[in-house]
Amino acid sequence: MATTARTWFYTTPEPRPYYIEERVNHTLWNNRLQTLSMVCTQAVPPIKMEGNWQGNAITFEWQPGQWFTLRMAQENRELIGVLRQMLMMRPALTYDDAEGMTVIEWHTDGGGERWRTIQGQPGFQGLRRLRKD
Repeated sequence: MATTARTWFYTTPEPRPYYIEERVNHTLWNNRLQTLSMVCTQAVPPIKMEGNWQGNAITFEWQPGQWFTLRMAQENRELIGVLRQMLMMRPALTYDDAEGMTVIEWHTDGGGERWRTIQGQPGFQGLRRLRKD
C-alpha cells in the first residue's frame, strides 16, 4: 500500500500507534529513506515519533494539517529535502533548541505567527526564517 503525507499529516490519522508508524514509515521508504524507521510515542495530536537514521537521533512532532517539526542531533539536508517533498511545502523556519538539536518547522499558514512568538527567546539559537507568509 502506497501512502503519502495526505494519510497522516493532511488528515488526522486514527490514534493507533501501529497505523501511524505504518503510514509514516511507508511514506519515508517510498521517498528514498529505506533505512529510517520511526516509532510512534504519542498517537494523539500533537503526534510524536522517534527514530535514528545514520547514527542521528530524529524526532517528528506534528499537529495534523497545521505544523510539522523535525528535530535531529545533526542537520541533514537530505532528510530535510525528502520531508519537504513528502509534505509538499517548503520549511518555514529553523533554529537550534536548548538541547542542542537542530529544528526545522513546516507550517501550512507560512509560520509567521510562530516566528513572532519565538523571536528573541534565548531557547531558540540561530533562528532563521526560511519562508515568508
